[in-house]
Amino acid sequence: MPSPLRRAPLARPVDALPGAVAHAFTPAGQLDYWSAVRHAEAAAPLVEELAGLVRTGQAAAAVAPLATAIGLLLTTLDSADDSSGALDHLLGRLLAAHAEACRSAPLPGLADWLLEVQFTDGRWCPVDITEYGPALSSHELEHYRAGVRKRWAADPGDLSARDALERLASWERDVTTLVEVIGGDLRHAAQYGRLARALAEIGEPLAAREWASRGLAAHPDDPPGAGLRAFLSRPAVVGSQH
Repeated sequence: MPSPLRRAPLARPVDALPGAVAHAFTPAGQLDYWSAVRHAEAAAPLVEELAGLVRTGQAAAAVAPLATAIGLLLTTLDSADDSSGALDHLLGRLLAAHAEACRSAPLPGLADWLLEVQFTDGRWCPVDITEYGPALSSHELEHYRAGVRKRWAADPGDLSARDALERLASWERDVTTLVEVIGGDLRHAAQYGRLARALAEIGEPLAAREWASRGLAAHPDDPPGAGLRAFLSRPAVVGSQH
């Protein structure tokens, strides 16, 4: 009786994956709205095939093709009309599969790769460090943290750097950095509200309540979008550590 844990057969030989990725993720030209949708639809089966390799214990075979696909898709996104979000959704699926592959088959130089895809040529690549973090050694994590910090220090207005540092701080439960990144100059009520919610999400209810209270004191009108009074009225904010 065959084992239910046996590996699923490959749809194509492993050595054919690089060529398949290059073909599927290299469009013939610049993509307009409908061309972008069709491009995403055509590439989706290959993404599922690569993700299937990861799920069936063959992450080592999938990690490099996934990284290549991500790089090619980012290049395509530089000039494509992705108003539909189809390419962005495809990118999210690739990143999720790649992160899972890296957790199973650690990739040397992963920190440098993450910094490259996030910060090359002003691109927007929302890397989820909670998914990639477990695949980083302590040395690699420190290298990644330093790279994100350096980018943030060079240009605090860079949305990619802000997003990367906020995600990193949330994952590491770094209250000081969250206050720095989300709070900023704390001129607007919405900044206080967003900061309070971010602190609550990482299990810091007392700090969350403190910043919400400060915000309400500074902005007693509690303008739309801030939600300070609503936040402070939630019983879960007080005493909860989750």
